[in-house]
Amino acid sequence: MSFKSDTCVDRNNKPLTSYSSKSEADDGIRYIKDTYRKDMVLYKCSSCSYYHLAPAGRHTPLAEKRCSCFDRNGSGKDLYSSKASAEMRAKILSAENHIKLTVYKCPEERGYHLSKA
Repeated sequence: MSFKSDTCVDRNNKPLTSYSSKSEADDGIRYIKDTYRKDMVLYKCSSCSYYHLAPAGRHTPLAEKRCSCFDRNGSGKDLYSSKASAEMRAKILSAENHIKLTVYKCPEERGYHLSKA
């Protein structure tokens, strides 16, 4: 297992465990399920290209395709492939951060984005 503390962090700013292969991430899922009885899903990170794990009920996959939309800080905006996926992420983030988020269609019509209301 690879552990890269200089790349990706979770919502609490703690380093994410990075897996270099899907099979390695699958082993991590089985370990967490057997040890902690938690359901996890794997996803390939668009930032570091490694695999990370997320709680199954919290994960909302980003679209495979990308767009050229940027946020107010100049970072690429997350793109969700479906409105339902974007709405689920908005609900999760709104509850965690106590902010109101809205969902809108990407101007390039490649998916959906979130915006502060």
